[in-house]
Amino acid sequence: MHFKKEQDYKAWVAMQEKGAIGGGLLTPQGGEDYVGAIPAIRAVLYFKEGFSDEMREAIAQCFDDYQAHAKAHLTWLWQDEPPNGAGGASLAFEKVKPIRNILKLYSPMKAFNFLYTSGKEKFATGAWEFYVGGSSQWQVKNGKYQSSLTFSMPIDWVGENSKAFIDLFIKCAQRLKAKHGYAGYACLISRIRSDKNEPTEAFMARRAWAMDVGNPGLLSNRLITGIKTVNWLTAISYEWFNSIKEEEALNSELPMNWFIGYDYGTGVVIQAGTLPLMGSVESDPLPAPYVLLNRVLKPLRVEKIGDLHRGNYSTDEIPLIKGYLANHWLARFDIEDDQKLEYFTKLQD
Repeated sequence: MHFKKEQDYKAWVAMQEKGAIGGGLLTPQGGEDYVGAIPAIRAVLYFKEGFSDEMREAIAQCFDDYQAHAKAHLTWLWQDEPPNGAGGASLAFEKVKPIRNILKLYSPMKAFNFLYTSGKEKFATGAWEFYVGGSSQWQVKNGKYQSSLTFSMPIDWVGENSKAFIDLFIKCAQRLKAKHGYAGYACLISRIRSDKNEPTEAFMARRAWAMDVGNPGLLSNRLITGIKTVNWLTAISYEWFNSIKEEEALNSELPMNWFIGYDYGTGVVIQAGTLPLMGSVESDPLPAPYVLLNRVLKPLRVEKIGDLHRGNYSTDEIPLIKGYLANHWLARFDIEDDQKLEYFTKLQD
């Protein structure tokens, strides 16, 4: 990688120290001079619709609360096919209209996708990111679509402000009447240049089993009937949770000194551990809190998900997580019944 100025090199070094990874680093063409991927803590919530005034106000309130922490870091807004008056497909953040003003320009019959990023370039990624994909009125009537909202923050920030992150997750789940969701480690990749950066995400996912994989917005419609995974924070609607609650003795399955439940009105958020766990293959690929929570919530998980990656840069050394590999990823925390005591012991240790 060539740097024209010494300050450019110093800036690049500083980004590497924060875990940033160069764009397209693991493609045959090699790395490019922008941040293509970065580990972060990401929250994902799935909810029914984004067309009603009530739900659009709920989305705006979620963004208000996120901005209270992130506004100084946000740099760009991306929109899919914005209507007249909403600005272009990509805008510098300082030129962006308030989210409520933009939402008013979208008719109930038009879906919307907003992506607020913190990358230096508009196609780069950063650890501060907010995305919302709102389904339209006709999509909801069709029954094959749902909405999604994600927000992410740097790992070290969450380590120092875990309560603020948890509170934001619970508030957003409550406002959106979330059907389900989760939060934990993720490798954020450039959504604008995802094809070239999916190999980096695939590589990271094999080194950290608790790290989320795939674009939550693109996977949304495959997760209407079930959950994708468990994580540090897992949100489940009571409609689903009550269907399994009596089948498991939850107090014995989930020791209260490790698991905390938070009511969010239409569901419950389960916290597994004080801080997110990465599931490093070098130390602890199967964190006991996630394995035990997975045992309880497994009946709610989708049986298959199709492809977690969509690109073409799959190699024998770094295969993208597609097809049967994606289904294996879903089941990565599954254990046999006779292993349960082993993980209870591991939890107490």
